[in-house]
Amino acid sequence: AEVQMTSSVKRKCVSNTTEPGFSMVPRFNFASNIPVEGVLKATNQRLPESDKKAGLVSKKRATRRLLNRYQLEAELKNKDHLVETLKQQLARAEGAQQELKKEKERLVQEVGKIKKVHDTCIRILEYTSMNPGKEFVLCLHSVIFPLTLQMLTEKVLKELMLFFRTVAKEKEILEAVMANWKSDRDEKLNALEKHSYIQAQIKDWAAILEALQKHLAM
Repeated sequence: AEVQMTSSVKRKCVSNTTEPGFSMVPRFNFASNIPVEGVLKATNQRLPESDKKAGLVSKKRATRRLLNRYQLEAELKNKDHLVETLKQQLARAEGAQQELKKEKERLVQEVGKIKKVHDTCIRILEYTSMNPGKEFVLCLHSVIFPLTLQMLTEKVLKELMLFFRTVAKEKEILEAVMANWKSDRDEKLNALEKHSYIQAQIKDWAAILEALQKHLAM
């Protein structure tokens, strides 16, 4: 009887454990009518304000860095362009300075020549006790005109020297051409003499052959 009671108790326990209403694993049933986007949005809205502010600050810093970089590149380009412009202006200024220096040297030389003429005129006037107001024309004729004539003479002499050099070069070229022509002429004369000598030899041999043929025919 005890064995039957224990077996019946075990059957009841097994039947109780196999009932569908009882399970060792908990089950959670959520309502299917709640959208997923709403859940994500709610979670995003629940983010702390400090994280949002940190993201905005990082974006602003990145934007400022890009703007600063572009501004620096633009400033560097402007500075490079300004440097090139200054270099060109400096080169032009140096060229103008060289031209002015040459012009200054030329003017100094002209002033020196005029000073020499002036001193010469003053010495002539002092020596002859002339009045500068009345006898200036005489000074022109006696000093300035001879100097001008001397300058012109020097110029003419330079041109004549250049002409003589040109004539000498042309003379050398002409002499070389004449020498070549003479050499060619001598060669042609020698060739003509040889040709005439050969022609005479041919005539002599022809006469000898003709005489032999006549002798053989007899």
